[in-house]
Amino acid sequence: MKRSSAKSRKARARRRLRILIAVTSVVAVCLLALLIDSAMYYNKVHGGVTISGQQVAGLTRDEATAAVNRVVKEAQKKPATLVSGEKTWKVLPDDVGTKLDVAKAVSAAMDATRGSNVVSDLFHRLRLYFDHKDIPLQGTVDTAKMDELAAKVAEDVDIPPVNAGLAFVGTEVKVVEGQKGRVVDQAALRQQLETRLFALQSTKLTVPMVVKEPAIHAEDSEKAVAQAKIMIGGPLTLTYKDSSWKISSEQIAAYMDFAAEDQNGVAVLVPYLSTKKMSHFFDNLANEVDKAAIDASFKGDGNQAWVVPAVPGRVLDRVKTAEALTAASLKTAGRTAQVATKITQPDLTTDEADAMGITEKLAGYQTVWEGTPDRQTNVRITTQYASNVILAPGEIYNLDKQIGPRTEARGFKLAPGIVGAGQLEDVLGGGICQVATTLFNAAFEAGLDIVERRNHSLYIDHYPKGRDATVTADGPNLRFRNDTDHYILVRGASDGIKTTFVIYGTPDGRTISSETSDFYDVEEMTTYTYPYSKLGPGTTQIKTKGQTGQGITVTRVVKAADGSIIHKDTFYSTWKMIPREVWVGTGSTTTTKKPPTTTTTAKRPSSTTTATTGF
Repeated sequence: MKRSSAKSRKARARRRLRILIAVTSVVAVCLLALLIDSAMYYNKVHGGVTISGQQVAGLTRDEATAAVNRVVKEAQKKPATLVSGEKTWKVLPDDVGTKLDVAKAVSAAMDATRGSNVVSDLFHRLRLYFDHKDIPLQGTVDTAKMDELAAKVAEDVDIPPVNAGLAFVGTEVKVVEGQKGRVVDQAALRQQLETRLFALQSTKLTVPMVVKEPAIHAEDSEKAVAQAKIMIGGPLTLTYKDSSWKISSEQIAAYMDFAAEDQNGVAVLVPYLSTKKMSHFFDNLANEVDKAAIDASFKGDGNQAWVVPAVPGRVLDRVKTAEALTAASLKTAGRTAQVATKITQPDLTTDEADAMGITEKLAGYQTVWEGTPDRQTNVRITTQYASNVILAPGEIYNLDKQIGPRTEARGFKLAPGIVGAGQLEDVLGGGICQVATTLFNAAFEAGLDIVERRNHSLYIDHYPKGRDATVTADGPNLRFRNDTDHYILVRGASDGIKTTFVIYGTPDGRTISSETSDFYDVEEMTTYTYPYSKLGPGTTQIKTKGQTGQGITVTRVVKAADGSIIHKDTFYSTWKMIPREVWVGTGSTTTTKKPPTTTTTAKRPSSTTTATTGF
């Protein structure tokens, strides 16, 4: 018995040893495997881990980030396709502002076997040998762009429900059945598209649609039918002051429309008279009701200026008038409505004009020259175009822009104007430089900043020496700046002979002084003669009057009230020498030298031509 017991103990000991050895071996193998696994994936993504289906196993953080970014970059070039019937929309990730967080996905991949305790991490490592784990990319989209896309798709394919309504056969009211609609499920579309963009999938996506019931059904229309019958039950009268207009039952039926209104959470069909359907009626009504507002303006007596008050305007209030007619039509008696109007304010109110401080004459100037009747017309209408201009502080007056194109349609006539080298020809707007000269001198005397001024090419002795000014279309111009701290008003008047400009504003105490030089660089005029057989012997005729070449300088100093200089200006005027050309009669029908052909009157330009003038 003792021997048997001893053998049994030895056998158990051997079994325990074998078990220990086996367990130790398994543990050793596991440890070895863990060591090998750890060595293989040290600071790397573990095998079996993907990011949105992309293999990143065995890659370091930087390598995985670079690899996924390459895939994302390629995916951004491939649009997802939305499909609804035969219609398709291509959507690139950038179209909806897609931004993917690659760094976050890579961190999740790295932490797939490192984020917990040792036992849990070991379990995750072992599991990945039998089942992979995919880390989805996450990100954001531009909500506004996504909503805009969904709305655009809906606009293209939605078939909205049609509410039950009413229709008229003559003046008989009939109920029209509503219809179900089929519309885009915009919330589902946004969610599904976002999922595909984050998953880097450029597959087709069928636009999700839902059936939409009409808000109002035929059985809900009884009250609207009753109201419509009352509305067309008789004519309406619309009144305004002493005027009135009748609207027949047939017209009421034509003007009627229906809207769904929410009353205590229930959609109700409500008839009303439509502003849109009454547009033609209202257009005619507005012709009698509307009254344009009149801006505040200024008057002056040459020394003082004052404000002429603005007058508010009036326009037909179409919406409120339609509402008043609707209310009257729902009555069985007293079916009269009043025209509703709105007050309109002028662009320049009385208070705004008063605040400009345009009260006193800053300076003025007058020129006198008779000329031809057509020239007088040009000067008179140009003064009108150039007048009544208000300049804010710092604003520039542009004479050429202010007077506009010189065309027959705008009233301009043919009159002598300077063209070429000292020639006078009839051109549209000839003579308007009298206006330019007068206005220049008014601005000169007011001490304003002269931005641009050019003298005539011909010397004109009835203007102050060195203080004439010319203006031509797209050429020399007169421009000056309001360099005061207040508004100024440019006013002009002309009868075509006497032309006056006055500049009103707020006096700031500035003074001016000026000096005019003697003529310099004088080049005496030469004379050329040409034989002319059509003139008798001993007779002459001036072909070109010519002029002496010379220059002159005007210096102006503008001082502030405290004596400081605001600006010092020098105005240069130069006139080229133009030879005098004279025809000398020979009394013979043949000559050795035929005089050149000249034209004193230009060919009449068309009414759409803008003439270039300088006189």
